[in-house]
Order: sequence, then structure tokens, then C-alpha cells
Amino acid sequence: MVDKETLDRCLEGISFPADGGTIADHASFNGCPSDVVAAIRKLSDQTFRSEDEVFCSLGESTYC
Repeated sequence: MVDKETLDRCLEGISFPADGGTIADHASFNGCPSDVVAAIRKLSDQTFRSEDEVFCSLGESTYC
């Protein structure tokens, strides 16, 4: 699971709504760890309205 601080850095500057593929590309561009990018890329068929929705989909139920 990714921690909130890391995800904040990975998604810095992204505009929502965005699909998982776009979010993964953005995270990669921001220098996000490859395991986190891979986890986000698995969500590429979903559209997210916020960083909290991404975090929830990555398994952190506190943000759901």
C-alpha cells in the first residue's frame, strides 16, 4: 500500500477528473516509485474525481 505523503507527491499538479492511465502517466512524470505507478496503472479503466478516490482504490479505506 502507498502512504498518503507519497501519493501527494506523485499526484502533485494533476487536474481531476482523470482516468487511471492519465494519473499513472502523471505520477511517473513526477518521479513516483515504479510500484506505485504500476498499482495506479491497474486502475486505468476507472475515472477519478479526486486524490482521495485514487487512495481509496489503492486500498486505503479511510478515504472511501
